[in-house]
Amino acid sequence: MRYTLVFTTLLSLCLPVTIATDPRYCQNKTVLDGADFTLEESADNAHLPVLSKYFESKGKIANISTVLQSANRALSKGSPSVGNGSPSEAWAWNSGDDATATWVPQGITGSGDALNTGTWDGHDAWVVSWYRSGESVRLSFIDRATHNYRHVMLVNPTADDNFTAIAIHAGGIMWYGNVLFVVDTHNGIRAFDLDNIWEVEIADGVGKTTDGGYSADQYRYVLPQIRNYQWTPGSASPFRFSWISLDRSDSPDTLMVGEFVSAGETFDDAANTPVPIRYVKYDLDYATRKLKTSGGIASASWAYCVDIPNVQGAVSYDGEFYISRSTGKAPKQGDLFTWEEGQTATEHTGWFMAGNEDLSYNLVHKEYYTVTEYAGDRYILAYKV
Repeated sequence: MRYTLVFTTLLSLCLPVTIATDPRYCQNKTVLDGADFTLEESADNAHLPVLSKYFESKGKIANISTVLQSANRALSKGSPSVGNGSPSEAWAWNSGDDATATWVPQGITGSGDALNTGTWDGHDAWVVSWYRSGESVRLSFIDRATHNYRHVMLVNPTADDNFTAIAIHAGGIMWYGNVLFVVDTHNGIRAFDLDNIWEVEIADGVGKTTDGGYSADQYRYVLPQIRNYQWTPGSASPFRFSWISLDRSDSPDTLMVGEFVSAGETFDDAANTPVPIRYVKYDLDYATRKLKTSGGIASASWAYCVDIPNVQGAVSYDGEFYISRSTGKAPKQGDLFTWEEGQTATEHTGWFMAGNEDLSYNLVHKEYYTVTEYAGDRYILAYKV
């Protein structure tokens, strides 16, 4: 089946004034002006250097290699349920992570995003995000050589001597050098400092303990937030930061974000105006590992309206897009769309097993990856391009 990537034409007379006049919306348009999609870069977290000095004084600053080498769990070769695509690899979580209803996997990235060599400090690795609804986010750092992994909690330094858990959906992640970018659905993008992984006590609670140490709900390591990129147009012109990916074929490299919108979803207005579905790219600074900004504002370099609902992730390279759409639990299956800008999209129905989520692309391996979310049927899946 083929889909033309043109958003549904809307009659401007039926639109609420705020939607009809907002240049970010898709009525009668496919290509949008990136200058209208802006993010404000925050100052770096002032508490992070102070906390970092404390952990350094205790010999408790770790790096990614340390986390991978201390892995305490293991993936196993899996046999995923039916899907029309043929994964080159399928890896299942350990029984506890596969079955838990407390944590749900969402985003995936890897060392292929981190560096164009495809490895980081000699490691070929994946990173997967999980959310615990309304409470916290953890990451799984996975060594592809051993398929062993370890969980690390995301935290936000809130004082010179404390940090808290981060309660977001973490629907997509992207590793770029020493920074991990994580989408924050209604607010923008958060950035985390991979040079500052802190080892904490194995104890309950998150943050400073009564004995003056630190803990993270029984996890050994935490990864602190260093800055964020706040959506500046505000609630009157919302954007859903549902997933994220890297495109190293652009010059400079770009970070792409997109929106999950359910099929048939409309605004709460008299005209039942369809909610737009947009993909947006921001230029990256390779030297600083930040978004390129002017006066502290990052403006998109590309923005497009895409009429495919229920998208959980997408990647692009050399003008070709791979798009992951979910359709619900088994026996339903997820769909893959391939698209080149200005062309029509081709739907590969039932390509993924149920629960397909975010996508990540590895140029070195010529592979793309996804992770599935439903308890009892959770896998990391790799597909050759």
